[in-house]
Amino acid sequence: MKTNIIIGQSGGPTPVINMTLRGVVEEAYHAESIDQIYGMRHGLEGILGKGMISLHEKMEAITKWSEQPGAILGGSRYAPDETDFEKILCFLEEKNIGIFCYIGGNGSSCTVAELHRRAKKAGKSIRFVHIPKTIDNDLSGTDHTPGYGSGAKFLSETVKWIGTDMASMRTYDKIEVMEVMGGNSGWLAASSALYKEHQDDYPQLVYLPDQSIQLTNILIDIEKVYERTGSVMVIIPDHLHIAGLSLHTHDPTGRRYNGGIGFRLVQQIQDYLGLKTRFTAPSTLFRTSVNLVSGTDRLEAYQLGRQAVRYALAGYSGGMVGLHRLSNEPYECTIQWVDLLEHTSLEKPLPSHYWDREKHMPTRQFIEYAFPLIDSGIPHSISL
Repeated sequence: MKTNIIIGQSGGPTPVINMTLRGVVEEAYHAESIDQIYGMRHGLEGILGKGMISLHEKMEAITKWSEQPGAILGGSRYAPDETDFEKILCFLEEKNIGIFCYIGGNGSSCTVAELHRRAKKAGKSIRFVHIPKTIDNDLSGTDHTPGYGSGAKFLSETVKWIGTDMASMRTYDKIEVMEVMGGNSGWLAASSALYKEHQDDYPQLVYLPDQSIQLTNILIDIEKVYERTGSVMVIIPDHLHIAGLSLHTHDPTGRRYNGGIGFRLVQQIQDYLGLKTRFTAPSTLFRTSVNLVSGTDRLEAYQLGRQAVRYALAGYSGGMVGLHRLSNEPYECTIQWVDLLEHTSLEKPLPSHYWDREKHMPTRQFIEYAFPLIDSGIPHSISL
């Protein structure tokens, strides 16, 4: 008996989230045991509000749309409650949907795990698969997440360009503060320094969100670097906790972060040092700069979508399709099934051996990890 499949996109988009959708739809389209392919408009809200659309006849459009930014089905940060789960399961049974694929981050993985648990307890044969995506790269159970490679490529390239501009304007522009995304982990912020070869190269100061820091210590750091180099680039994660500079707010998932922290820091620098200070916040450019999408990222996003359907058809449920790295050079990754029970709600931190906190720059291990993801060959002559 044939079954139907439904796909949703959750959370904030990545530059390659639509490639994952394309992979799911194309694999499902050619599967003999799948009848109809449906998409949820704005994640779970599409099911609860009956915003479901047919994707079966949209193959050509999805192929075209897969190269564009934004989530073409619409993203969502909706957190389901107890009654929502029952409504969702009833809806899936009513529509003869036997496969549920959800593209998202940590919150989405929890949703997939809970739906699987409830369906299994009720004796329902629906298979639930989580497909990872996030520029934060903080999902446990996978070597990296689709979206991170492109986000890291955008940031590292942008920082390199801004550094060139700063060097040419050293007598005028003195301090550059860049506020970057990345959640509570340091993966994205650390990638800003991937092209840094020496301690005093831009960005001289890179702070990671996993440790709190005093405002006075940042100001002292900036003053020391400025006296030594004449201009300073500072990378500030939007989730960094700076004691003495707090503007706490919460995102839709309840996580606390410092809204406008970069702008506030600029004001403190100008007051303390009296130097001209610029402020840059790329914000959604991490997700929309398709001209800097990583080819590796695009391909892996697509492959994960296809493999998710294959695992579901083979009877797998309650897990995630994760990337397992075999080697850095030549770069090689395989796709494996990951049980979500061991990984839901766990944020993967940047390993301590990937970062030199004294020099504010990546170690050789992080360079070897990250360079294949941003379409760059691993440098052999870099001085660390």
